[in-house]
Amino acid sequence: MKTLEDKFIILVKEVHQDVLIWLKSIPSIENKRVLMLVVLTDSFECFTSDNELCNYAGLTLVIRQSGSSVNGGNRISKIRNQKF
Repeated sequence: MKTLEDKFIILVKEVHQDVLIWLKSIPSIENKRVLMLVVLTDSFECFTSDNELCNYAGLTLVIRQSGSSVNGGNRISKIRNQKF
């Protein structure tokens, strides 16, 4: 399994090196998350806008509101690709 994972990492690095470097520059993001983001989003090529990416990853804000006087708290959507 370790050998397969190493080959996978090498292949992703060959094809998407620039995106990997860019994502690894973000503080507190782990290597496995970076690889999953690149692979699952095809190096972000399958999205035409930042809204599409946020919806895919489940990072959109949900506003809970009932009528005009009762407002609930806002939260992050739980609807997302389950591989994230």
